[in-house]
Amino acid sequence: MILLDVGYRGSGDVKVVLYGRGEVFEDGSFRPYIYIVPRDGKLPEGAEEVERIDLNRKVKVWKVFFRHPKEVPRKREELKELGELREADIPFVRRYMIDKGLLPLHEVVLPEVKPGKKEAHELRVLAFDIETLTDEGTGVGDSKIIMISLFGEGFEKVITWGQEAAKGVTVVENEAEMIREFVAAVEAYGPEVIVGYNSDGFDWPYLRRRAEKLKVPLKINGSPLQFVRKGRDNAVRIEGLVNIDLYIFIRNMLSQYMQSESLTLNAVAEEFLGKEKVQIGGAMGIEEAWHGDIEKLYRYSLQDSKLTYLLALEILPILYGLAKIVGQTIFDAARMSSGQMVEWLLIRKAFGEKMLVPNRPKYEEAAERRAVRFEGAFVKEPIKGLHKPIAVCDFRSLYPTIIIAHNISPDTINCGHRGCRKNRAPTGVWFCTDKEGFIPKTIRSIFEERMALKARMKELKKGTVEWKVAYTRQTALKLLLNSFYGYMGYSNARWYDIEAARATAAWGRDYITRIMRDAAMHGFTVVYGDTDSVMLTSDSSEFERDVRKFLKEINAKLPDPMRLELEGIFRSGVFVTKKRYALMRKDGSLVVKGLERVRRDWSGLARKSQEEVIRLVLQGKVGEAKEFIKGLVKKLRAKEVPIEELVIRTQLKKRIESYEQQAPHVKVARKLRAMGKKVTPGTVIEYVVAPGSRSISDRAVPASVAKDYDADYYIENQLLPAVSRIFEALGGDIEELRMKQAGLSQFLE
Repeated sequence: MILLDVGYRGSGDVKVVLYGRGEVFEDGSFRPYIYIVPRDGKLPEGAEEVERIDLNRKVKVWKVFFRHPKEVPRKREELKELGELREADIPFVRRYMIDKGLLPLHEVVLPEVKPGKKEAHELRVLAFDIETLTDEGTGVGDSKIIMISLFGEGFEKVITWGQEAAKGVTVVENEAEMIREFVAAVEAYGPEVIVGYNSDGFDWPYLRRRAEKLKVPLKINGSPLQFVRKGRDNAVRIEGLVNIDLYIFIRNMLSQYMQSESLTLNAVAEEFLGKEKVQIGGAMGIEEAWHGDIEKLYRYSLQDSKLTYLLALEILPILYGLAKIVGQTIFDAARMSSGQMVEWLLIRKAFGEKMLVPNRPKYEEAAERRAVRFEGAFVKEPIKGLHKPIAVCDFRSLYPTIIIAHNISPDTINCGHRGCRKNRAPTGVWFCTDKEGFIPKTIRSIFEERMALKARMKELKKGTVEWKVAYTRQTALKLLLNSFYGYMGYSNARWYDIEAARATAAWGRDYITRIMRDAAMHGFTVVYGDTDSVMLTSDSSEFERDVRKFLKEINAKLPDPMRLELEGIFRSGVFVTKKRYALMRKDGSLVVKGLERVRRDWSGLARKSQEEVIRLVLQGKVGEAKEFIKGLVKKLRAKEVPIEELVIRTQLKKRIESYEQQAPHVKVARKLRAMGKKVTPGTVIEYVVAPGSRSISDRAVPASVAKDYDADYYIENQLLPAVSRIFEALGGDIEELRMKQAGLSQFLE
């Protein structure tokens, strides 16, 4: 059996249920248990005494068994009188997987239930999406579902009702029949994984509510959906089928590595896939298409499912890799934060080391921890302006390698061995050098595996199955390694140690500032430095050779396994402020950080002009960049810019009546409602600012009826703000870009 998911059932003696590819197996041999560190007294009946390690000392503890997981919370208060309870909050299914050594997508040998050698990398995936009206209310499930689309390998389907049949569209009699047809389509396709985008927060709850109202049983493969709580989110379990909400995984694990600050399906698909949604204009556009352009609505709905499916193909292998590393189900791993990923890996490793897992802090203790602050990473103010060439040098996994190099762990701090004091942090505490700590040992195993995989990838042909497997595994390991940063200083961490966290950050600042001093001594100008990277330039004709020589000298002095690596040599870079810069690679492609190219409330003109200015400036064509903006200013004043490029789009996030401030998009929403349009939270308001002397809000008009625009508004509030920081960083004055028209008084002077 290749393991896909794990659950349990039974009201008496509990049975663990293992789900494989078309297989289900029940295991009634495993019983829930907790540990008690006893004060004194007699060993409870049915319990056993075992030896465990508590941080760095051996202790005798009682292992107390139960018939059912629900007994544990019921008997917790009674058992507290016997001593300190440990590992009493570890969920039963997760406990089972840890103790049995099971991993998702790995073989389980039955009936003994032990890990096998086979491993699966690909699963059958189906993506879905629903479209709804907003005619009867704003709550989840108030209004009708009008369309459901599905997309999988060699499969696409759009289901609707109340419309004329079209090619590739299944039209049924009513909404209830559409939900039944959806369930039938899922069961007929037979996916192992079903994915959506914000589906746990919207699509599944909406389907459940509509099914309840219409008295349609919402069961897949004969089992009802289970709605459970996972952290701050709700989650939907489907027996025998892995349900994944890609939005939650991207938000929790990938968003910090993305250029886009927006996590809409459109923004994420554009960044990961280079593809965009069919544009329809939000909730209002859906309603208009339903009544007037149904073909467009078909395309819009199917494209959403297709984008979700294509995203799944890119992202699920990374999720699978993480689930295998932390040793928990794909369903659970998909909803874990980075800190939770780290913690469940540590819990699994602790079991192998026969260590007791520390208890999670109570609310009061966590609140006290949150009140404690410590200095974080070092960020150097950049030398503003254009620089070329630029070498970007990054520490390889800075904080994880610091933890390994200096053996930073709660069980190694301020040890009693005098010789260890030479391993003293800038904060004054020291760490043992005689025995490797639990956290450094765990990190080292991940780090060494990743380095081995990266070396292996160099021997493999890019794009082959073997290369892809190695790539996704090392990417998952990288995400997990980076997640260790700050864990020991996280207020809810089980292995919390504020002094260890302070020491890690302090060593990080020490190393990065030391690198900057050494770089200056080697003739480089340090243009910018941030946390774990430095950006260097010089006027040397052998710049790249000099950089590599510098790195070799630096790495000879760094403790193992710390290394400073060359991320890349860039043709040029323009630096504005901290965390705001743009670089151009040798092939002309751009790396843009913090310059907000994806702000939704900018017009198309503003976004495109900013990117073009960045490109011209990085090519050294500052004069051309200025002339480009001057030309746009002239075109705006002459009303030669198409009005479509000046449309501003802002999403209405709450009911119109709830807004106190009358922002332009709110005023336009009121105008649309007065025109008989349905406007609800979630509607994307499209507007243009028209000429006049009244406030901007009063002059904002719906894009669909806009005939003219205020050139000065677009120059001062859209065009120039998009590029002003860049020109100001170059020492220029944006006043010359305004191209103000001369007044009569200037000619009379």
